[in-house]
Amino acid sequence: MKTFLIYSFSIIALLLSGCSTDKIPGVYRIDIQQGNAVDQDMINKLKPGMTKKQVAYVLGTPLIIDAFHPNRWDYIYTFQPGNDDREQRKLTVYFSDDETLTHVTGDTRVVAREDMPQTERLESNVVVPLQEKKTGIFNGLKNLIGLGDEEI
Repeated sequence: MKTFLIYSFSIIALLLSGCSTDKIPGVYRIDIQQGNAVDQDMINKLKPGMTKKQVAYVLGTPLIIDAFHPNRWDYIYTFQPGNDDREQRKLTVYFSDDETLTHVTGDTRVVAREDMPQTERLESNVVVPLQEKKTGIFNGLKNLIGLGDEEI
């Protein structure tokens, strides 16, 4: 009977350990960023006819340069917040045979600057009151009489 219980608990423990999940509640997981972070402002700077050096200056070095397609650059960016789902963006830049930019495809679209939604920036000034300089009793008496060094 003892051996039956030992074997059955061992089998149950083995089966349950195989059913573990990757996301354990209460455990901190770091944010993971990989690839080239290409934003809308960078894409808006691209113009047809730009050279490869100019595109690399605007977007950065591409993540993938295919040996079989040298006129195609792939920019891939993945971001996975700690316990959330992964977000992936892909941008592909195509060049002609004379190494000038022809077109751009991908998850992000090219929008003219005037068509972009305007964000309103709220700026405010914060006034911090000056703190009085704390002095001891002896220095306070000297300042009261006029013999101390008063700093403004």
